[in-house]
Parts: sequence; C-alpha cells; structure tokens
Amino acid sequence: MTGIDRYISELLFHHDCVILPGFGGFITNYSGARIHPIKHNFYPPSRTVVFNANLRTSDGLLIDHISRSENISYQEATQWVNEFTVHCFDLLNSGNSLELKNIGSCRMGKENNIIFDPDLSANYLEDAFGLPSFVSPAIKRETVRQRLEKQLTPRPTAPSEKKNRNLAPVLGWVAGITIPVALAMVLYFTNPSFVDGMGGSYASFVPTVKFSKAEDKSISSADEKSTLPKFRVIPEKVAETAVIIAEQTPEQEPKPEAKAVEVHVLKKYQIVVGAFSSEANASKYVSELKNKDFDAAVVGNSRNGLIRVGINGSDSKSESIIILDQVRAEENPSAWLLRIR
Repeated sequence: MTGIDRYISELLFHHDCVILPGFGGFITNYSGARIHPIKHNFYPPSRTVVFNANLRTSDGLLIDHISRSENISYQEATQWVNEFTVHCFDLLNSGNSLELKNIGSCRMGKENNIIFDPDLSANYLEDAFGLPSFVSPAIKRETVRQRLEKQLTPRPTAPSEKKNRNLAPVLGWVAGITIPVALAMVLYFTNPSFVDGMGGSYASFVPTVKFSKAEDKSISSADEKSTLPKFRVIPEKVAETAVIIAEQTPEQEPKPEAKAVEVHVLKKYQIVVGAFSSEANASKYVSELKNKDFDAAVVGNSRNGLIRVGINGSDSKSESIIILDQVRAEENPSAWLLRIR
C-alpha cells in the first residue's frame, strides 16, 4: 500500500511523534541554526526526523488521520496501515531500501535492525518555513606576522613642495585702484581750484529751471487749474468682466468612478507555499504565483507573526490533496496542507 508516507509527513508538521503501527515511530527534534565549520554553510533552525523502532504500539493518530482524509471507516484505515507495514518489511527483507517521501529512507542492517537516514532537505519547523540555507565565503584575515611587517616597515615621506603663487594679477588690481586715488589727492592739495572747476563742469550736465518772484506772484489759482491736464473718468464694466470670468472658468472635472474591490474567497483547505516576515515580499510572491496561473493569496499569519502565502485548494480534502501533489511537483516540494477553521 503506497501513499501512507504522505499522511505521516502531514502529521509531523503539527505533532512531535507519529507512530506507524508494527513498524516504528518517527520523532521530530528541534535543531537550532548552525554553521558548517569547513564548508561555511549556514542552516536555519529546523525540526529533523529520527526513527525509533521500539515505538510500534498504535496510538490511533495516523489511522484516525487517514480515516478523516480518505472519508473511510476506522477499520478500513487500520487495514490500509497494516498492509503498508507488511509492504515495508518485504522491501527491507529483500535487501531493498524503503523510500519515504519528505521523511527519509530505511534499510536493513547486518544485525536485522532498521537503519534510518533522514531527508535533510525537509524542514518541519513551521516558524522557519521558507528560510533557505546559504554559503558564505570565509573571511580572509591578516596574520600576526603581516600586521607586524606593516607596522615596522617605514613609510616613505612625500617631498614637500613649495607652491609659487603668482601675485601679478593681485598687484595689477592694487595698482589700478591706488594710482588714481593718489593722483586725485595730489591734485586736490596742490591745485584746489582745478577740482572745483571739475565739479562745476560736471554740474553743467544737469538741467535746471529758474523761476523769478514776479512770475510766482502772477500765477493765480485760476491759471493753475487751467494748466492742469484734464482727465476723463471711464466707469468700470463690472458686468462684462464677470461674464468673461465666468466664461474662462474651467468646468469641473468629472470625479473618477470608484473601482470595484476584488474579494478573494478562501477555500476550506489551503496549500501553504511560503512564509514571510515582510508584507511586501509576501505580496510580491503572490503576484509571481498569479502569473503562473495559480490562485494565490495571503492566508493569515503563523504563531510568531509570519505572513503565510497559500494557493487556493478546495472545500474537499481529497481534491485539495490532488492539488497539493501538483503544487509540490510544479512549484514547491515542501508545500503543505492547511485547514482554514
């Protein structure tokens, strides 16, 4: 019987121990973030799977999960699990290895004990979902000898160069200002009449008008009124101005129509493909999935506040499992099924 490993993998996301009756128990242990000292690989925190062959007594967890998922009776689910256990022992006794998808592989040892090799690519820690591992090159540091050589090696001093400033432009400006001023002062003290004559010659350029007292008395008030220019008062055309302003007033622009808000209806079962701490990254991943014709959306937050990105499944558990297999094959092999309550 195949497919039981899929249900074991689903339960390991939410339970610390899942027992396959008659075969053994799969236990998840927390492992913190670690660094490989030689390869310089950085690994995020995770929950790795270990196997215990002594846990063979059924606790009903796996059988009940299969019964609910396949919509069959508890007895039929028990028969499925028993047939799968017999199939596993047949493979191991024949010298073949048993491959459990996203869990690991089992093989029979020399002492007829089951040896389990976990799948290190699977991470069952929900809080660290979507955090990949990466490689950082080693930091090259100077040795003590190199630092001492730098300190003891005398540094060559640059020869001091005297800058020769060109003062010719400055001297030219000073001479152009001081020489005329000095000449003017010499002329003033030696020949003051010449300076007064220069003032009078320059004043002759300004026109002046002289009035006599007789002319001032002869001017009467009537003559003053006649000599003033006559002005014509033109009334303002208020009405025409108001019409022109009204014609030039631009019409009110039509208000843009409100766009309809798209409402995304979530199905009962969602396929989670990513978890992000930034809302912008989550929205960007949703857009990428939509470009790939997936019905993607944000499906809530995890316990520690990470924003989950999911693909719309179905209200039926069986149909959602089929969609989950498709998403694992095409988009993310670590995708898992979430039930919206």
